[in-house]
Amino acid sequence: MAEKQHFVQIVDIQSGKIDRIVNLKEIDAMSPEEKLELSRHKNLFVVTHRMQPIVKVELKKTVITSPMQFEEAPQEEAAELPEPATKATKGKGRKKG
Repeated sequence: MAEKQHFVQIVDIQSGKIDRIVNLKEIDAMSPEEKLELSRHKNLFVVTHRMQPIVKVELKKTVITSPMQFEEAPQEEAAELPEPATKATKGKGRKKG
């Protein structure tokens, strides 16, 4: 029977992002200086459960055999929109008032 492996998740303290996941044997094989450097800038978490995705996305390729037609936006809606002012809005800040 295969031996059970233990994994450690290494997380950057400043950004909070996962740096990498390594085998516990790799961390044990490090020198004391490397372990000390790792403990100063990273958080280490033992991985206890295998994570599985909830949503699975599959992309399928299909050959386009005929030209595709897309609907155009009605012209009436575009005409009703107000035209943007050219110099009325100059800055990004708040209005003083």
